[in-house]
Amino acid sequence: MKQKKIETHKIGLVGQAPSRRGDPRKPLAGPNGKKIARLAGMSYDELIACRRKHLNTHYSGKRRKGNAFDRAKGHVNAADILLDWRVERIVLLGKNVARCFGFRDLPFLAEIRIYGRRFLIFPHPSGTNRWWNERRNERRARQLLQRFLRGETVPPGFRKSGR
Repeated sequence: MKQKKIETHKIGLVGQAPSRRGDPRKPLAGPNGKKIARLAGMSYDELIACRRKHLNTHYSGKRRKGNAFDRAKGHVNAADILLDWRVERIVLLGKNVARCFGFRDLPFLAEIRIYGRRFLIFPHPSGTNRWWNERRNERRARQLLQRFLRGETVPPGFRKSGR
């Protein structure tokens, strides 16, 4: 059975902020973008063809358990994305990003349908996220991300709890 092609013009990817050495004008242009492309089963050029944005435009340093994140700026930029983007599916990379869109206390890989759009809460792709340490998590994330990006519905029972 031939898989449905990913229509990049219908997809948006939202991350927290560029990495320390990342270019703020090119969201997901580094290792995290390559990881997302690999998991999505798409080429890096296809990933770059999707709408992409970081909620914080510049790297804001470190805190105890990861990177600092300016939530106030994140909320403003999330609202701008909702008003400006005309995409059907949006991948939210990490729980900080999901909170800025108003999604709280939801597990990774949760799919939300609201206002004619679909959102996928995807684990932050960086190596500091321990969620990726379990091989079954990566396998499940790959399967759900690919289905989501192709516009397929995830069958009931396919998703298990994701912390």
